[in-house]
Amino acid sequence: MHTDETRSATPVTPDSVVGTDINIMNGSFTERSSCDKRIDESSQPHEQLLQTILRHESLSHYQLSPDYLHSSVLIPPSEKEQGVSERCRRRTCEWMYDICDYFHLNRECVAIALFYVDRYFTLTSFPGGRCSEQVPVTRKQFQLVALTGLYIAIKTHGELRNQGNSPNVVQWSRGKFNIQICASISRHQFTPQAIERCEKLMLQTLDWRVNPVVPSGVVIDALLNYLAPGGVNGVRNPTGYVYDCSKYLAELSCSVPALIMVYKPSVIAYASIMYALDVYGTKLFPSHRRAAFEEILKEASDHFDTEEENIKSAKGILQVICPNLRELFPPPSTDPSSPNSVKMMSDSN
Repeated sequence: MHTDETRSATPVTPDSVVGTDINIMNGSFTERSSCDKRIDESSQPHEQLLQTILRHESLSHYQLSPDYLHSSVLIPPSEKEQGVSERCRRRTCEWMYDICDYFHLNRECVAIALFYVDRYFTLTSFPGGRCSEQVPVTRKQFQLVALTGLYIAIKTHGELRNQGNSPNVVQWSRGKFNIQICASISRHQFTPQAIERCEKLMLQTLDWRVNPVVPSGVVIDALLNYLAPGGVNGVRNPTGYVYDCSKYLAELSCSVPALIMVYKPSVIAYASIMYALDVYGTKLFPSHRRAAFEEILKEASDHFDTEEENIKSAKGILQVICPNLRELFPPPSTDPSSPNSVKMMSDSN
């Protein structure tokens, strides 16, 4: 349990009770039995961790539908602009990343917050379970739910990003992101009371399941555990480069409903790694090592055989939305220094 000095003023969710009933506003909480546990990668062997992730993401409680983003067809023509859309969701995703960057918080919060939003509207847009009963979602509703979803995600998963020892970096904690700040970043479009009511409604609708698997989270770490270590011709271990690329792609996927709301997180994470390896190139990571990586994963689980077509499709979408990955993350060079440059360096010493 946290001992943050700000706890009494701005209570946060204790790690030991993530996934339990929590009265956030007064800092008290009530535990109840729940299968929604936060996946701890440090306490499980590679194979067990991967199986836990795959099982967790397949639970019915974590399935999404993008249909609510097209509910504007149910809104009268004179009010069409008030309906939510994919563009509205994408801009909200970008705004969430800006907030997390400003407060130096874990960017994984954005994927988790958007899961809360998407899952909430997946459940509430069709209250009777029939398409004929779809309820349209307005931008105002979406904005309040998105703001509240980010608030919940930061409290439950908003670890401070590692900023090193730089004296110029302001060290924020998730405990400082209280409901008053949450209201202020909406330019006071929503009051703390409205956010609190929405929070309670969302948690009840989600059945307090606040620990989804997201593409940019532990699943990438679990998959890269199987990547063979060691560089080529003196080049550093490719895992770090592949991790940076795939993490970026997984974060980017959160803004694309055709990815995040259609494919499983493990599929997106695996597709991100495959695209990163394409950019890294066979000169630095030989094809036989890549084949070994894919084979080891298939031996660990037949999930990746079953999802092979989906992985290819997800990778294709990633290549379309981020065609300049090589420019964003230039692969390290394997060209050795010329004899002249080596001599000049030794002379200068």
